[in-house]
Amino acid sequence: MHNLKIKIEGEGFPLLFLHGFLEDSRMWNYLSTFHLNYKRIFIDLPGHGGSSVPIDPPSIAQMVEVITEKLKELGVEKFHVIGHSMGGYVALELATMGHVEKLVLLNSNFWEDSVQKKKDRDRVVNIVQKSKDLFIQEGIKGLFASPTNYENEINTLINWAKEISIEGIVYATQAMKNRRNQLKVCVELGAKLLVIQGEKDQSTPLQMMSELLPKENQLFVISGIGHMSYIESPELVLQKLESFLAE
Repeated sequence: MHNLKIKIEGEGFPLLFLHGFLEDSRMWNYLSTFHLNYKRIFIDLPGHGGSSVPIDPPSIAQMVEVITEKLKELGVEKFHVIGHSMGGYVALELATMGHVEKLVLLNSNFWEDSVQKKKDRDRVVNIVQKSKDLFIQEGIKGLFASPTNYENEINTLINWAKEISIEGIVYATQAMKNRRNQLKVCVELGAKLLVIQGEKDQSTPLQMMSELLPKENQLFVISGIGHMSYIESPELVLQKLESFLAE
């Protein structure tokens, strides 16, 4: 049986927190002043944090299968979900199964990888297998619009990421490479989908998001920040999350 680490806090309607690539559920400590009353479920995605690497072929759908099995054991059928980066890909796949009430893409997107991006993923696999720590150090710095302003936070994230095995990083990289386009579920969610976007997020270009996001969805752009909005602008992220979930 797959080992999936889950932490649960509070009472109320379930709210899932899904971290991004090279992260684990500790990332949500930066948003610890979240005030709304929910049963907050923090998950370490397969291959990251305290969760083991699946033996099955890498895919976002496989991650979702592992998660839904665990949620079923907990009696959780319907929930809201917040997904950062890779966690957003997992959240969208969950939504295709009819479990999601409201969904937040935090510095994430809904399209599939381009041909060039898939080649980039393959290069990541090769680099990680040769020099995992160097890849982590350079990769995490590049997620911030102004990395020199966040040296302590970056060092913390790097130390956490170094705990992830090469196999876990490779699994997640290949899963992201193989993910499918989720435009249909975005349309179905309508106003129940919120996208929080960093103006200078190189991983999810703002122009591409603005052009492709259906008009039924909500888009909240935070100026001057990159891919790590929960560190670069936690107050605005919290404010928007709370107002969206309270609607």
